Order: sequence, then structure tokens, then C-alpha cells
Amino acid sequence: MRLRNDASALESLPLKLVIVAAVAGLSIIPAADALESMRNKDFVGRAQLQIEQIAHAVQVVAMEGPGSVRTLSLDFSSEGSVGFFRLSLGDSEGGAAMNCVALKLNTGAYLTSMVDDPPAWLRGYAGDGLDVFNPVFDLRIENRLDGESGYILVEEGQWTS
Repeated sequence: MRLRNDASALESLPLKLVIVAAVAGLSIIPAADALESMRNKDFVGRAQLQIEQIAHAVQVVAMEGPGSVRTLSLDFSSEGSVGFFRLSLGDSEGGAAMNCVALKLNTGAYLTSMVDDPPAWLRGYAGDGLDVFNPVFDLRIENRLDGESGYILVEEGQWTS
């Protein structure tokens, strides 16, 4: 089998390469947008699971009674454009968010979970809520009794089990 000598094929090669490059260039933007969307959905899903994990741990500690402790290692890091801004836990006694776990995203949106079965007052050492600004941290949850009033102390830090 012999190859034919065709000079017109050589002339059309640069045009074909330009068309292939243009089509490839136009498909990069939608692919990058799809990847960004997947990263954002992954982060929101992981963040919601961790918020529920915190609420569940608080409920367990509340049911076990004074002296009960749990420590959670949490990671709210993100590779997408949607990410962690602040995690707020609880409020002062009687405050509107005293049993709320709220994650504020860098977009201004919130992911929340209420600890209301049983109701539990979450607070930091100062008596008001705890705000965490680091996306990767350990959270210590302890049931404490102060006179006749019980509360759940939440602390950010590093502990060894």
C-alpha cells in the first residue's frame, strides 16, 4: 500500500490545528466552572456533616450528665470559592442562640443546627458563646453543673485523649 502525495493536505494542517486549539480553549472554562462547583458542593456537604456531628456530641454529653466530655477534631478547610469564615457555638444564658451551632461561610450564608433534644446551653468560659476563626481545630465539649444550673462548656484547642 502506497501513500499518495497530496500537497493540499499539508496546506490545511495549520487551519485544522487552529480549530482544534479554539475548541479546546472554549471547553476549559466550563470544565473549570464544573470543578469549582464540585469543590463547593463537597465543602458544604462536609461542613453540614460536621455541624451535625457537633450537635450530636453535645446531645450525648447533655444526656450523660455532669462530668461527661467529648473531643472532636474538625476540619472546615475548603479548596473552592465557598469556605469557612467563623463557627459560633451558643450564646449567653437566655440568648437567642444559646443552643445553636452556626457556621458562617465566606459568602455570608449560614449552616446551622439547633441542640434541642434535649435542650442544652452552650457557652464558653466567659459565659457567652464561643467563636472559632480557625478552620482546623479540636473542640472540647463538657457537661458542667454550676449550682442547680447545668451547661455545656465548649472550648477550642488541642487535647490529648
